[in-house]
Amino acid sequence: MENKFSEYSLSLAHSLKEIVKDNTAVLTHVCEGKVYYEIKVKDSIYQLEIDSKANEWKATYLYPEFKAITLMRWIRKGFENGKLIQIK
Repeated sequence: MENKFSEYSLSLAHSLKEIVKDNTAVLTHVCEGKVYYEIKVKDSIYQLEIDSKANEWKATYLYPEFKAITLMRWIRKGFENGKLIQIK
């Protein structure tokens, strides 16, 4: 079976399911239209970068915290394009 995620996901300590299940994404900063959330998973911290200028964000509110499962669409994309990185 072919891995649907890119080589970026190989370096992460947790699976997509582990990252989104029972965790919170906390807004850390916004810079040049990019929104950054941190997600703590056990002893690791992930940083998710979201392009707030994308069309799919036109109807989305920017909250200081989300359940990580709410951002699953963007977390999955982060697995694929390297916008989800493990920082601890």
